[in-house]
Amino acid sequence: MPRLMRKTVRGHEYWYAVESKRVNGKPRIVWQRYLGKMEDVVARCLQGPGAYDVVVYDFGAVAAVLAIAERLGLESIVDRHVPQGQQEVGVGRYLLLAAINRVVAAKSKAQIGGWYERTMLRRLWGLSAQHFTSQRFWQAMDRVDAAAIEAIELDLARAAVAEFGVQVRGLIYDATNFFTYINTRTDAELPQRGHNKQKRNDLRQIGLGLLATADGHVPLLHETYPGNVPDSKAFEHVYARLVARCRAVAGPEAEVTLVFDKGNNSQANLDRVARDRLRFVGSLVPGQHKDVLAIPQVAYHEVNPDRWPGLLAHRVTRQVYGVERTVVATFNPHLLAGQMQGLQRQRRQIEAGLQALQAKLHRWTQSPLPRGKRPTPDGTKRLIARLLRGREPGPYLRYTVTADEGGRVHLTYEWDDRGLQEMVDLYFGKTLLFTDQSKWTDEEIIAAYRSQAEIEDAFKQWKDPHFVSWRPLFHWTDQKVRVHAAYCVFALLLSALLYREVRRADPARAPGFAALIETLAQIRAVADLPQPQPGKRPRAVPVGIRLTRRDAEQQRLFTLLGLQRFHPDPHPATSAGTTP
Repeated sequence: MPRLMRKTVRGHEYWYAVESKRVNGKPRIVWQRYLGKMEDVVARCLQGPGAYDVVVYDFGAVAAVLAIAERLGLESIVDRHVPQGQQEVGVGRYLLLAAINRVVAAKSKAQIGGWYERTMLRRLWGLSAQHFTSQRFWQAMDRVDAAAIEAIELDLARAAVAEFGVQVRGLIYDATNFFTYINTRTDAELPQRGHNKQKRNDLRQIGLGLLATADGHVPLLHETYPGNVPDSKAFEHVYARLVARCRAVAGPEAEVTLVFDKGNNSQANLDRVARDRLRFVGSLVPGQHKDVLAIPQVAYHEVNPDRWPGLLAHRVTRQVYGVERTVVATFNPHLLAGQMQGLQRQRRQIEAGLQALQAKLHRWTQSPLPRGKRPTPDGTKRLIARLLRGREPGPYLRYTVTADEGGRVHLTYEWDDRGLQEMVDLYFGKTLLFTDQSKWTDEEIIAAYRSQAEIEDAFKQWKDPHFVSWRPLFHWTDQKVRVHAAYCVFALLLSALLYREVRRADPARAPGFAALIETLAQIRAVADLPQPQPGKRPRAVPVGIRLTRRDAEQQRLFTLLGLQRFHPDPHPATSAGTTP
């Protein structure tokens, strides 16, 4: 049965409802709830049920991201580099709020004030939602130029290394793009049409290059560029800043190994990397080194069966862009299985398309009154070419399109199964890596390249509509797009450091990032507000604030991340269900 318990804190008496049980033979408090001072308890009893309104605030996920931001000093770093105006709220707080919102529940600037009101930030900062309207936000953001973003990002990178111990000897560079709904008539230079990685080539897009650590994909540098610029050209554009950032964060004499994908390969880019004494690990276009791919699999060896079951590798030396490089060919049975599945799916799609086309032509040859436009050989060939475009088995299809004396079109086709099998044997399951780290083992080279999956996961996270999301994006000027990209990168920085802290504490128990945020989000703050009395001004000050009951995992994260310092109640032991 619950009982009342009195506690004295700094000479003041506070009352709690508590429940005790025997744990391992000893009495322990297993549940408690803060009731307030004696006068609060009496007033609540006299007023009876329904005398209080209950307001629930988002606490756990917001507090966890804020804790990381405060350790970084994000708000003060921004305010140090951006001139402040006449607004009551500093630019740093606007950017901090935008970054936290992107991590937890991305909203437009028109909605962010309403979201803020429903979080623990409202109680912590004491500012109303009127301070965070879209107009006020962009009045502040107008003072954030490209030079300020550069300086802020550099200080944040240094803070991540100093405060969180992020390792910067291995760095990853990769690029992606984001489609937008920006109108074609807009004069902005960043949104342009190009090859979109989400297959939205009909829309204007924005390119973004990112330099991140192999240690938890912590972003150190980003570059926004027009959406019609290919990856290798974007790498050229960002390269000088990339080298400067490497030296500024790692030290001028530190050996830094840069990992990048084959889309960034060019003679000029590799010459630059060698000139600036950066080491590198990259990948090669397989078709340019068929002699390496043709090496029989019996020459391969297991790399590390405990770490990568089934992965085989073979090491050679080859001329790559005019220089002798170490080349490691890998064979991954899991990659082979995925590629075979994709090949079979594409073949079925092609087959279904050809059968539908044959049926259409057959109806024309058999029907006395056919409908629609009359088929022609050239038109039929164009339809087939469109069906095969971009599909791997396409070159291994033999087909003929003919017209008889009556003008009727006929289609026949067959597959080159032998050619398909030769393609599978030569290419499938294989990846070619190259590096100037000739003293590294095969395992070290492969591990360095596979760290690139970290940044690819970050790009996938950005395109997730729920957490750390790039969208919504409702801006159409280059300056606003650059600011949007900046606070999205800051959000990625906060989320990467948050997940890194949880994973380092107990790798075996670390959930996925989405699961982590969802678990933290279930920790809510509950405030009791007195109902307004007739003829009296409503009281905004809550009679009591408590946290919702936490399960074992939530309590572990709560303690690990130090969230108790954001507890709305000044008395730390007031959470419902908290185990002392």
